[in-house]
Amino acid sequence: MKNLILLGMFSCFLACSQKPETDALAMNIDLMAAPQPMEIQVGPEIQTEDKSSVVRKLVKNGIVEFETADVDKTKSQITAAVSANKGYVSSDQENKMADKRNYTLVVRIPSSKFDTFLVSATKGVLYFDRKQINVKDVTAEYADHETRLKTQKEIEARYLQLLNRASTVKDILEIEKELGTIRTEIESAEGRLNLLKDEIGYSTLEINFYKVSSTPALFSYQIKSAFVKGWENLLGFVLIVIDHWPFVLLGTGLWFAVARFRRRRRFLKHPEEV
Repeated sequence: MKNLILLGMFSCFLACSQKPETDALAMNIDLMAAPQPMEIQVGPEIQTEDKSSVVRKLVKNGIVEFETADVDKTKSQITAAVSANKGYVSSDQENKMADKRNYTLVVRIPSSKFDTFLVSATKGVLYFDRKQINVKDVTAEYADHETRLKTQKEIEARYLQLLNRASTVKDILEIEKELGTIRTEIESAEGRLNLLKDEIGYSTLEINFYKVSSTPALFSYQIKSAFVKGWENLLGFVLIVIDHWPFVLLGTGLWFAVARFRRRRRFLKHPEEV
């Protein structure tokens, strides 16, 4: 009886010891059979949707040139259009020539009102000698400068934390040196970013307009110019003579001496002719 009890206990012990091995084997099998995580692939439709959701940063500039019958009236029309569209004139030049009077205005207009302003400013113009509108996409450049600026400011914040914990003069000087370099880069990035913001927010348009003068006016102008040029040439000649007066005086004296010598020589050869 005692042997039967010992045999039963030994059988139970064997059964309990085999169960963990079976569980471990099952676990290994499950892990080996489990599929690896799949990489998430972005389909064409998702990429297109992401790109379309990006707000584009566009810089629009242009130049127009045309002839007008009344320069002053055209200028007033352009300046009125500038005020109506909340813009401003950054450059105003006038050139008067013999046969032409020309104006060049450079205006800055909010980008959203550029097309409206162009129509108002050139109202009544039937023919353009030149009309060129350029649009540049600076989205990538803008995002790059924004990212660089953010990163540099984070680095600056870390250096400031290190500076607060610095305990030696050497460490303080080295950290301040690095901070100076980072701050220079931050100022450069901020300057470029502000410039891009200005170019994006305000479009630039150069407007050249002119009026050709009539033939009688041109002829009278040429006569006046000829008299002025002749008088200037005369004054220039007088100034040259005054500037070289020693040589003029010497030349005049030599001329008189040579002329007197020739007369005296002629008198000696032919006294009866005198």
